[in-house]
Amino acid sequence: MSYQNIVRPVMQFLSLFEAPMILEIGVDNGQTTVPLCHNMTHLNRPWLYEGVDIQIKNDLLSQLSAMSKINCFGKSETPEFELPTNIHLYELNSFDFFKAAIEQKRKYNLILIDGDHNYLTVKKELPLAEKLAHPSTLIVCDDYNTAHAHNDFYYGEREDYADNKLANKRQKTKKTGVCPAIDEFVKNSQGKWGILPGLGKPTDYCILYQKENVLDMNLYHPEGTKLASEAVLEVYFNIDKCPEVNESALVNLDYNYERPGPRIDHADLDLLGAHVRLQQVINEFMDPIYTQTFLKNAGDKIAKGEADEIDIQSLLDNLPSKKKNA
Repeated sequence: MSYQNIVRPVMQFLSLFEAPMILEIGVDNGQTTVPLCHNMTHLNRPWLYEGVDIQIKNDLLSQLSAMSKINCFGKSETPEFELPTNIHLYELNSFDFFKAAIEQKRKYNLILIDGDHNYLTVKKELPLAEKLAHPSTLIVCDDYNTAHAHNDFYYGEREDYADNKLANKRQKTKKTGVCPAIDEFVKNSQGKWGILPGLGKPTDYCILYQKENVLDMNLYHPEGTKLASEAVLEVYFNIDKCPEVNESALVNLDYNYERPGPRIDHADLDLLGAHVRLQQVINEFMDPIYTQTFLKNAGDKIAKGEADEIDIQSLLDNLPSKKKNA
């Protein structure tokens, strides 16, 4: 998984927990793993990162073992470690890991999902990830706005994974791609989960949060900064609903400033969530001539307080023409 522009900004969020725990599905070459774990060492507190992939690469193990304050003693084929490590790497199919983690009643503060890039896998993974979530947990899903947003991809079909027995086999489904699986999960949650765009523009991932527990999310840019990777992701929680959050534990690794407090209400977050879904469709599927009609139809739904119920396919079907189905 590669989320370089969120690794720094998310550190303030992770500092809200006395012993933060991170789960990453789809480690790949460690593009996120290495900088994220490096940053975690600067919190000066206990922490745990667990990464799951059908192929844990030796180069990644070598990088991690060379880092100070990192304890990573190889990879495991079972979701159990007895050594005092702060990094656990599991060479497993994500479904096998989820099953064991749920049975062991594990909980994570941040869950990153970027395994197989297809509708069926993500559709199955998100409800399982939900079982591992605290009330304050954020779930970050990659490929929401990329080539795999509406096209299935299975790692098992790549030449370098051809003999991997842990890889998922392709299955034919009516819906394809990561995007509809995520939208479906949010819609089926009946208002429990909200969706926000990733940091920066353009962004290829989205952030899922539990609406009744989050008062506000804001990307703070210190003076003189422009890139999303230089910013701070501020997340404000309803402390009464999130006992795992400890505001007094908060630290800023790069900037010395005081958080101003929550500034917007859920209606604004809902509008932003609707915007990311609409913009994704506009960018990927729509003839520019029909953009205004599409946005008007969607805007009518938002005005009625139905932002979370926007059915992208239905709105597209009401247009006189379109490039292709979502």
